[in-house]
Amino acid sequence: MKKHLAWLLALTLCLGLLGGCGEKPEAEGAPEEDAGTLTPVVITEEVRGYHWAPAYLAETLGYFEEEGLDVSFETVSGADGSTPVLSGEAQFCLKGIETALVVNEQGQGMKVLVSTTQKYPYQLIGASEDYSTLESLRGGTVAGGKSANSGPYSFAMACMNKAGLVPETDVNVITMGSAGYAAAIQSGELQGAVSTNPWSAKKLLDAGGVVIVDGTDDAVIEGIIGSASYELFTVMTSDALIESDPELVQKAVNAMAKAMQWMETATPEEIAEKLLPLFEGAEEELLYDAQYDKERGLANYKGYHSESGYAAAITLTKLAGSIQEGVAPDVAFDESFLDKAWENLQ
Repeated sequence: MKKHLAWLLALTLCLGLLGGCGEKPEAEGAPEEDAGTLTPVVITEEVRGYHWAPAYLAETLGYFEEEGLDVSFETVSGADGSTPVLSGEAQFCLKGIETALVVNEQGQGMKVLVSTTQKYPYQLIGASEDYSTLESLRGGTVAGGKSANSGPYSFAMACMNKAGLVPETDVNVITMGSAGYAAAIQSGELQGAVSTNPWSAKKLLDAGGVVIVDGTDDAVIEGIIGSASYELFTVMTSDALIESDPELVQKAVNAMAKAMQWMETATPEEIAEKLLPLFEGAEEELLYDAQYDKERGLANYKGYHSESGYAAAITLTKLAGSIQEGVAPDVAFDESFLDKAWENLQ
């Protein structure tokens, strides 16, 4: 009797496992169906920076995973972070608004999905008291970030043009990563540099630098680009991905909207703590940037662009010589995914 009961129990269990133990196994190497499988997503960046915090927080707070996404951030060295997105090797990139203007004017389709800042975050800093004005930079060299297709470079060029200084003739504006600023200033190679975040500005000022143009000051930046608002830092994707996989795009935007919602009420200490897994060893820097961000109101907690900010982006990018005319907002932005994300979060 005991053997009979054991046999029946084994048979019952066997039949209950996905329809029976006697099913033909899948071919070797074929993926098993699993409702919990996450979709791999690549987000490119040229540098890891605090002002894209909503994208990073969406990962560290688990919001990407909640949306069924397995996200990895890939730092692109010596190349434009938008290139892998346009080629389909990556799904999203963290870039400045200038890239959307340049790429779309060239006829390549990209859309800004989320704007993560709402005010200008850069400062042009002179190497010393001897370089405390734009005019004092005449004949010198200014560093404007890692690439000519970037926000820091555009800002440097715009400052020169606004002051009547002709780039390459009166002032040499070059590309250089912020990590190289201090050594280049010490050696006399640089007379000025664009700080790419509050922490980099602090380091330059601690070393004896002087603020020449404070882009974080509403009145100053409005005098240069005509607007106090400026949605510089963005998350972008290709038109091709929007067309081929809008569901994936929606999931990514949902996660970042959740992160912005969380970030709005979080303290600088909480934000720094949650970002730390993606910024190893940068606890002091993260806290400084988070405090600065809260004090100056740099972060964008809704993700949308403003009309004046976009007009300013076109003005600035023209001044930098990167575009001729600019494109209409609906060519550069697709905020319909944000609309849906916020509807679900209400």
